[in-house]
Amino acid sequence: MSGEPSHELASVEAVCPGAPDDSSLLPKRTKCIDAIEASTQRAVGIDFSELEANGKFHEQEASPLFSILPRELRDAIWAYATAQSEDANSRFEKTAYFYRPGHTACLRTDIALLLTCRRVWLEANAFPMLQAEHSFYYHRAAPDARGPEWMGRLTEHNRRNFGHLHMFAQMFAIEGLASTPGNVRRFFLHTPLVPGDFQPRMLHVTIRHTDWWYWENDDPLRLEDRWVKALLDSPDLRSTATLRLELETLDYKVAQLQPILDRIQRMESEEKETHLIDGKPTKTKFVLSGAPESYDWEGPADIDKRKFGPYDGKAMLKYHVVTLTWKLRFPEIPGAFVPQLRRAPRIQGFNPWRNVHNREMQVHYPLAYSAPGVPGVLKRGLKRAANKGHVDAQGAGMRHVEKQVRRISQEQAESVESHRRAEHVSLNTDVWTKGWHERWQAEKSLLKFVD
Repeated sequence: MSGEPSHELASVEAVCPGAPDDSSLLPKRTKCIDAIEASTQRAVGIDFSELEANGKFHEQEASPLFSILPRELRDAIWAYATAQSEDANSRFEKTAYFYRPGHTACLRTDIALLLTCRRVWLEANAFPMLQAEHSFYYHRAAPDARGPEWMGRLTEHNRRNFGHLHMFAQMFAIEGLASTPGNVRRFFLHTPLVPGDFQPRMLHVTIRHTDWWYWENDDPLRLEDRWVKALLDSPDLRSTATLRLELETLDYKVAQLQPILDRIQRMESEEKETHLIDGKPTKTKFVLSGAPESYDWEGPADIDKRKFGPYDGKAMLKYHVVTLTWKLRFPEIPGAFVPQLRRAPRIQGFNPWRNVHNREMQVHYPLAYSAPGVPGVLKRGLKRAANKGHVDAQGAGMRHVEKQVRRISQEQAESVESHRRAEHVSLNTDVWTKGWHERWQAEKSLLKFVD
């Protein structure tokens, strides 16, 4: 295909969501874009769609890929090319706690396709994140585990296209779950709450054989219903289209699992007004979708390279896995289905920008508060000297006053200098901003400043 390669795209946005954190693209973004943001004091963004980038990319009309194939088929190609796969060079130990079907090696996403040209990137840049499965472990994590720090660094674009969020949790870690706002989110984000910052398209919770209470003693299966009900009722998930619960046990414990499954399937999700449709508050609820799905697999009996008493004499363990799936529906609109829900309920009473103004004032105007006047200093100095039993209380007080006045004068001078430097930086940032803006316009760059 003809057209310019989109090297600049790799340097501004994590076009490789789902790729390992050591991607060679990330340092470019840090050195290049961070330098621009530091000099201009403005955030740098990028055009993500053909509509935003109108006139800035080659139409690729000479390529049959664009001139003959319809967009639907191209989307299928983009999805196939950027689908996540297990990395053959990073296989997991078969006895590891986290080894299981679909997780036998680190997951990776090949994003080479996105670097071919701008037209491809503009059409396909959301696919890696939409398709990637990001796994969080509580506890005994795999090498490719994600964490709250990683999720907190995601760009707004990647959060908007967040696809599959997979949570592996031991019973003790998840049993405290409640349906209060932010209670589900706290497992994945430790940043201050911002409406709409947690909107995975699918939340997938897995309880493995080694996550049940006292599995190493082969205790009977038991599960607290409260945390499952909390998942179904959580306000945090009312912009999540699919909720999955996967329960794994050994083959000879299937009879113990069945009553638990029966109880869960009888649970009803609460109806909550979470969306506006035609300007009217509309209720949503999770509805069980179809019959439970199940599969079986085998793994070594020496878990984590250790032999546990109940499994002595066995070479392999046979596992049975059952998955329940719920879909978010609108009870007041029968048959309605929104595949990409993006409007999360706002948490009442929360102001994400609280104290931001005050922090800025403290940085640029450290003496914006009222400094004590000399008369007040004089009185306090005299009183302090008298209390200490000085013979010349007045002289001691005046020395204290002189000291305080010098301190106040120094602080005021530093404040004036700080304000002068801030004005100087502001003038320079305007020049840098204008320069970069004009350069990007001349080059028809996809980069832009985000207001």
